[in-house]
Amino acid sequence: MGTLPVLQNLVKQTSRISEIERKVLAFGEIAKESGWMCDDIPQNYNANEADIESSIKQQGVPERIISTFTNGSKLKKTSALKAVEKFMTTPREAWCLVLSGPKGCGKSTAAAHYLMKNTHGTIESLPKTQRWWTSANISRVSSYREELESLMRIPILVIDDLGVEYIDKNGFFLSRLDELIDARWGNFKRTIITTNLNRKDFQDRYDQRITDRIRQGFKDGADYLEVTDCNKSLRA
Repeated sequence: MGTLPVLQNLVKQTSRISEIERKVLAFGEIAKESGWMCDDIPQNYNANEADIESSIKQQGVPERIISTFTNGSKLKKTSALKAVEKFMTTPREAWCLVLSGPKGCGKSTAAAHYLMKNTHGTIESLPKTQRWWTSANISRVSSYREELESLMRIPILVIDDLGVEYIDKNGFFLSRLDELIDARWGNFKRTIITTNLNRKDFQDRYDQRITDRIRQGFKDGADYLEVTDCNKSLRA
């Protein structure tokens, strides 16, 4: 039996945990956020709604979107939300989902719903690593900075509003995006992209290599969904 299962059993038997044991559990959380495969990491944190709301806020989801989930009413089953729920059941080869359409279609709300449903914790905490990034924020990440490595490794990533960022004439952003997409494609890291670009404009804006990598997942059950049920209430 590995170290973490032993600690898990210990916690079930007693509420006392040593400082060393806490550090081991904290390391397990870091390993999971980095995308390391480790079946020994316990998943028994019983989070309440307030815990999850706090976690997805720390993951970077805007408060306006979070408020959609916390007003007491259910989300409407928009086509974007249905696509996300289908994405939850697809094999790992279907690594990328693209939600396309103008504002008011529920794209970002559906992406946040995916993060919320995939927010799990270890014995003591929920994830705090940023998983929600706008394309503008990604455009400001240097290829030599630690953030880019984190973006490549985290198990779930939402890229919101891809298509509104400035593309520099030297191609630095496209190079950075290509590196990020290629790393996530190569390691089956789940990725949701929201964009205001239709399929053709998306292919014209980003190079063949990027679009080919994204399209790889479509044959396994993911999709480039052009949302049509726009300008409607997102709440049931």
